[in-house]
Amino acid sequence: MASESSFFDRFSTLIGQPLRVQLNDGTSADGVLYCIDPETDHLALLCPSGDGYDVKILLAHHVRDIAERPQESAGLPTLAELRQELRKEFSNDSCEDVASMQRRRERLGQFLTKNFIPFEEADGNMHLFGGAATMCAPFRTVQCANEQLLRRLQQLLSQFDKQ
Repeated sequence: MASESSFFDRFSTLIGQPLRVQLNDGTSADGVLYCIDPETDHLALLCPSGDGYDVKILLAHHVRDIAERPQESAGLPTLAELRQELRKEFSNDSCEDVASMQRRRERLGQFLTKNFIPFEEADGNMHLFGGAATMCAPFRTVQCANEQLLRRLQQLLSQFDKQ
């Protein structure tokens, strides 16, 4: 869909902005435009959900129109504002002292063992499943190339944080 009238050509300047996407079935989705696939024109929209955001993938053939900053979504931040907010959260997390990180790593190790997740500690990191996934200090995120494994580890990490 790389024609002159593609969504990518018409709306790529709106990436990072709050907007409303009108769908062919008469419904709409409000969120922050994260990206537009230049090949397929599919949209990724960050939509508010509770106290966070969910990603909605909107297929191009279901999209009727895109409206910039509708009044109903005026309270949505831009992508730059979301990044700024995340930086603040992570900078607050970086204030954790070494002892609290070690306690978290120990508790996380016990939690992983309880859930039958094999791991090794090396270089201050936790390597899970023989190195297929890695958790770095402060042990709040997982890095993994396998999407299914990553999703499951993120679920476990979320369970751990709720304890």
